[in-house]
Amino acid sequence: MKTIKLIVVLCCCLVSVRVFAQDSPQAIEGDLLRILKRVNYYGAHKKEWKAMDSLLKQNKIFAFKLKYYTSKYPATINQPFTSLIKERLVIATSADGIFRTYSWNTQLGVKGFDIYNVLQYKNGGQTVSLLKMDTIGKKGYVSLWYPKTYTFTTAGKTYYLATYNSVYSAAKAGQGLKIFTIEKGKLISNPPLIKTPTGVYSQLHYEFDVSSIADWKAYPAIYFDKATQTIHTPLVDYNHKMTHKLITYKFTGRFFEKVK
Repeated sequence: MKTIKLIVVLCCCLVSVRVFAQDSPQAIEGDLLRILKRVNYYGAHKKEWKAMDSLLKQNKIFAFKLKYYTSKYPATINQPFTSLIKERLVIATSADGIFRTYSWNTQLGVKGFDIYNVLQYKNGGQTVSLLKMDTIGKKGYVSLWYPKTYTFTTAGKTYYLATYNSVYSAAKAGQGLKIFTIEKGKLISNPPLIKTPTGVYSQLHYEFDVSSIADWKAYPAIYFDKATQTIHTPLVDYNHKMTHKLITYKFTGRFFEKVK
């Protein structure tokens, strides 16, 4: 019965966005803001009676509308969405304006964060959006959000190096970098570009004890240096403690490989 009700709600949403948007950036942002505020409201009151049901429904509606608008209206890939950022929607856009990520905390998680992501990219004169929430609940799933995307071009091909954060609990967190590229109009999320002693991968990931950075003035983060074509990641020791040392992966013409 809940599934039927949700389908009806989403169908109503589709009708409403078609009538409401009218190609207006302000109307699109206003509609999304209205729903995101509901997500945050119910998230703050989720211990109250039926608040969790409302929180789940509002997240579904927000995900549906965000995916719809960012697919239907190509200009959204350059829209700043300032009011949504103030409501804690995290947006990261590539330097060439071709690839963008939207991330938000659904507040449905019992421990740590539970994140939904919409990935948007240009395909010719149109935009395509993918809602990346299909792996939630599956073994090995990592709930993450993307704060920054670097653009890297080699041999006439462009790659997007998206850094991400994840929080598992008050004591444990993670960071990493995932590489994306666009081939024949499709977003590829696993181009093999990082070579390590154990194989060739499309991402880097590390976890650490949050207490190890409690007195640090600046939060350490993985980053890409375009000038030197290097990826730098903080070194985490065997006790999962963050250190001030860095591990460097330099692009050698085909792969990013660890610098000894």
